[in-house]
Amino acid sequence: MKRTKLIIIGLMVMLFAASAAYTQPESKYQQHRDKQREHIFEELNLTPQQQKKLEDNRMMQRQETDKIFTALRDKQAKLHEMLKSPTVSKIAVKPLANEIKSLQAQLFDQRINGIFAVKEILTPEQFAKFQQMTRNRREGKKERFEQWREKRKCRDLGQKETEK
Repeated sequence: MKRTKLIIIGLMVMLFAASAAYTQPESKYQQHRDKQREHIFEELNLTPQQQKKLEDNRMMQRQETDKIFTALRDKQAKLHEMLKSPTVSKIAVKPLANEIKSLQAQLFDQRINGIFAVKEILTPEQFAKFQQMTRNRREGKKERFEQWREKRKCRDLGQKETEK
């Protein structure tokens, strides 16, 4: 009886440890995105209803975009394989190329629809502020990229100098 209890307790401990090992904490990237989202919500002074609507919209947009991206990647892979064939013709590739163009157009439409959905949720003042925040963020990324590129360029030139 004692042995059975010990075995059961041991199994429970092992199951608990195994389940704890499989639960992964949020990635640093996800934590960063969550903080960014909270910052935007605070800056825009959103109501709880607006926050919920934006989150619901984001999830819906994400699901639809993921679906289109998956289809697009599949079609592009098929096209890539077709183009490897030395006997493939333009006529054979054209329908697949048209499907890819259609999926790219759907992505573009999805992006435009997403912008208008956000525009409906936010007040005009909030939307203007959101656009400015987005612009500032984009400019900051551009500046960081330029700095990285310059740094890399200098490093590469330094390596070429030492090679001579």
